[in-house]
Amino acid sequence: MVLADAVMDDRSFAGAPGGPSGPARSIPVVGARPQNGGRRSASESGFGKPVLRFHGASDITLVNMNLLYMNVDGSIDSEVHPPLGLLYLTSVLEREGYTVDLVDYQLFARENPAVDLFDLDDFVACIGETADLVGFSCMANLLPFTILAAQRFKTRHPEKTILLGGVGPFGVERQVLENFPWIDIIFRGEAEVSLPQLLRTLAAGGGLDSVPGIFYRPANGSIAETAPPRRIFELDGIPFPAYHRIDMERYDAFGIISSRGCPYGCTFCSAAPVWDRRTTYRSHDNIIDEIKLLYETYGIDLVLFQDEFFYSSEAKICDFCDRLAASGLPVRWKCYGRVNLVTEAAMKRMAESGCIQIRFGVESGSDRVLKKVVKGFQFEDALRAVTQAAAIFDSVETFFIWGFPFEEPEDFFETAIQMMRFRQLGISVLPSLFSMLPQTRIYRDYRAGRYEGTLELVPELIPIYMVTGHEVLGAQNQVPDRYRFIYDFIGAHPEVFPGFHLLDYRSAILPKYEAMQEMGLA
Repeated sequence: MVLADAVMDDRSFAGAPGGPSGPARSIPVVGARPQNGGRRSASESGFGKPVLRFHGASDITLVNMNLLYMNVDGSIDSEVHPPLGLLYLTSVLEREGYTVDLVDYQLFARENPAVDLFDLDDFVACIGETADLVGFSCMANLLPFTILAAQRFKTRHPEKTILLGGVGPFGVERQVLENFPWIDIIFRGEAEVSLPQLLRTLAAGGGLDSVPGIFYRPANGSIAETAPPRRIFELDGIPFPAYHRIDMERYDAFGIISSRGCPYGCTFCSAAPVWDRRTTYRSHDNIIDEIKLLYETYGIDLVLFQDEFFYSSEAKICDFCDRLAASGLPVRWKCYGRVNLVTEAAMKRMAESGCIQIRFGVESGSDRVLKKVVKGFQFEDALRAVTQAAAIFDSVETFFIWGFPFEEPEDFFETAIQMMRFRQLGISVLPSLFSMLPQTRIYRDYRAGRYEGTLELVPELIPIYMVTGHEVLGAQNQVPDRYRFIYDFIGAHPEVFPGFHLLDYRSAILPKYEAMQEMGLA
């Protein structure tokens, strides 16, 4: 696992402007509280109280910076999920004999309502004492805040070594190191291999050039990149996430990762490039063993399969359903699917084995746009799959993207009409404004001069909905003055944070947004 929950596409966190429509305009729920009388506490399960912090008496501190937190029309909406990426890393490091100080920063505001998660001094106070080696994990929307928080932390603790990982810095590792000298090492790829090797190398006084999958500064002050880490093909060999290190009662919802990577070439996607567009899988028995652990130890009876390629074929999904049914575990589950892969028969089998929701990335109602983004299907395929799913599952969610640089007005209105059509059928529609993240092919095409216009930062209409957590999401974002410094930081470094900027805002984006408002889609 990269040094974060990389399996979640950054679009999963994009809800506005043009976010979830109607009453559902809130953070998409990953799971829910169990219905079997509540979770078992650690003591009830016989596992003892979880160890939450080792502080300085550890080999490394890992800090989860991912947050689901936003202000919708003045009301705070938040949801706390276990940080699976760091929990995987913790398990691997503990297996190799290292002591890990695990910090889940998202929990601090719940423990103390006076804490402002986006205040830099509050951040340093919450983190407290750490190991000498401190790794920060974030996704793209929180990369600016994470870098600023790391700066404040480094100012107070200049002797610490700062690591950065996750999909947040992916594609801009060199730019981050060039612009922000307080970041020491950046990880790329599956850190279950490279992080233990880094710890061994540092302990032995060896050179960092032997550690795969990192960017760092050699003694001459340049930026060095080592060889990519080898992909992990035997995912069953990775221990389960270190659930014993967290108090599961503090979390709202729970996910499982069944595979890593997606083979499709969608030009807007920020997740597939992280895995070189190759997919590796866990065995179904291994997945069900984790479900059993969650249910029997912690009372978790509803999970989301977070990976984008959980449904890879009819035969594979039906085998999973058969094995889950044979286990006798009374669990419910949600997953993502592709409209060109799902079949009605397979979806019925999924529902029989406990699936209550499926999510589809439809992206556009225009076949021209679908071809341009290389989705691999036409809208009629989406209409068929979504309509069939709506008759089978309790809930169907569809994701759309608007504002592509090649999206003509007719393409946009085709998409808007289809979104409204789905809403009338009772299907949840979650439109997102296109974000030109650096690892996407569309961004590379822009850098190559294939699209006209300039990138502009518009805090009131930003593609990534949550930058400071205090934007008031209504007709347009309202950014409190005390958090404007984060936007100023983003605007000063467009080469590091292109995904926060809009291309040709006034002529291409604003008219479409106004139309979305008129149609009740924003």
